[in-house]
Amino acid sequence: MKKFKQILDLIRKTGDRFIFEDDQGNSFVVLSTEEYESLLIEKSKVKDLSQEELLNKINQDIAFWQASKEKESLPETWDELEEKIQAADSDIIETQYYFEPTEEDD
Repeated sequence: MKKFKQILDLIRKTGDRFIFEDDQGNSFVVLSTEEYESLLIEKSKVKDLSQEELLNKINQDIAFWQASKEKESLPETWDELEEKIQAADSDIIETQYYFEPTEEDD
């Protein structure tokens, strides 16, 4: 029981969820009641959407997810940015063109 109280304290402090498995292999999730209610409300909102509304919501969620991933991949310092630029420059293969004058008939 002491371990369970420690887990609950961590959930309160971090806002995370905890997943555990019983002896039969069944998984359970421990989360705050506020988060659980939020999940139920969100689920009921999705249930009543039309196909177009649902697709728009999915696309919006994907856009938010991509934006958060792009934020994570941004360089934190100027040195990191310079390294990324140099790496990108080394990947570029430049094509060289030579121009020669043509002879024109008068």
